[in-house]
Amino acid sequence: ARNSLLYTSFMVYVDLSKQLCSNGYVPKVFMVEDGSGLSPFSKGAICANLAWLTCWPMDVIKTQRQSGNYPSTVSSYTLLKENFVSGKLLRGLVPGLIRSTISNGSSMVVYEYVHVHLSQIAGVSRRDMT
Repeated sequence: ARNSLLYTSFMVYVDLSKQLCSNGYVPKVFMVEDGSGLSPFSKGAICANLAWLTCWPMDVIKTQRQSGNYPSTVSSYTLLKENFVSGKLLRGLVPGLIRSTISNGSSMVVYEYVHVHLSQIAGVSRRDMT
């Protein structure tokens, strides 16, 4: 379920980024030359990080539930609220986002490179992922 939410969120953010780029809300340094969207690295890094931030709280609660350290009588809302107040909700977020930036940004660069070259070999026009 988490991966479905992550992928869906990622694609929503990719679509939103195109709209923001075309309306001039994104700095040129993050966009492709024609300004139609984010560069591959920016697309992978920014959209994946936003997707992670979308499901991070639910993932923290899921992990805590699976640990067995919390009684099943405590609601997820209470657990979320307690973790937010204590600061535990954001524990590990910065290292996770740094890893996500590097891995997803690099992966999108490789994806775009392979997509362009395979499209040329197949003789089809290149289309963006969304």
